[in-house]
Amino acid sequence: MDWVEESNEQLSIHMRRKRKVRSKKLEFIGWGSKSLVEFLESIGKDTSKQLSQNEVTAIIKDYVNINKLLHPGKKKRILCDERLHFLFGRKSVARNKIFDLLEAHFVENHDESEDELMYNSEEENLMVAFKEQRTLNSAKKTPFQKKNVVETPKSCFAAINSENMKLVYVKRSLVQDLLEYPASFEVKVVGSYVRVKSDPNDFFQKNSHQLLQVTGVKRAAGTGDVGAEILLQVSDVMKDIHICMLSDDTFSEEECEDLCQRVKAGLLKRPTVVSFFFYLKPES
Repeated sequence: MDWVEESNEQLSIHMRRKRKVRSKKLEFIGWGSKSLVEFLESIGKDTSKQLSQNEVTAIIKDYVNINKLLHPGKKKRILCDERLHFLFGRKSVARNKIFDLLEAHFVENHDESEDELMYNSEEENLMVAFKEQRTLNSAKKTPFQKKNVVETPKSCFAAINSENMKLVYVKRSLVQDLLEYPASFEVKVVGSYVRVKSDPNDFFQKNSHQLLQVTGVKRAAGTGDVGAEILLQVSDVMKDIHICMLSDDTFSEEECEDLCQRVKAGLLKRPTVVSFFFYLKPES
């Protein structure tokens, strides 16, 4: 096949040219995203007729097998070449997550306006109401005690904007303060968002830092420093994060918009109002 034998030099030039004109927002050409359609065309596939999500998943798996892109030590992970990096925006992806990652690249899966994630007055009003309820409850709660969840439909997605993110963003100093309460540390931290330095090798990332959600907590063995023992597992990053690597500064509007774009691209799960309210930043 011609696309298998294409030289690395030609591929590099081809992808560099496309990255220069690629928009931050996911663009669509007919039934699929521009990046998906261009990927399929670059490997000789006919995109004049719509392909299903299952068909594209099978095509990508075949492409991975033919080009031997499976991780040598982790057979369930794929090491993205230039084409797949251009499509997914990642250095590696889990083989069983290809179908999910493709969801955002099909027009039929989008039932919202382009700016709904960033600005949605109804969702913002829900968050304001929850914030007021939190204030009323705080007088009856002791510091660092978990707030009660206000019932609301789980289908209500939270708008990703600065005001909402301030409710769930934690600085390094606050995380360090929470270490004084080891019994509740994990409950308080998991679900929050932290700010860390961006990977300098990630050419899709334009900001020096990015917002990431804490998905888990674990301890590192063989260290005497209590603070250093704690490692945070964060979304969209394979390596665990030491608390000392967290930023103690406020995030920027650009970083908030970058988070929004990663959610739109299907790289991160879209947060719900319930999940935002369940984790409201603990008072220090």
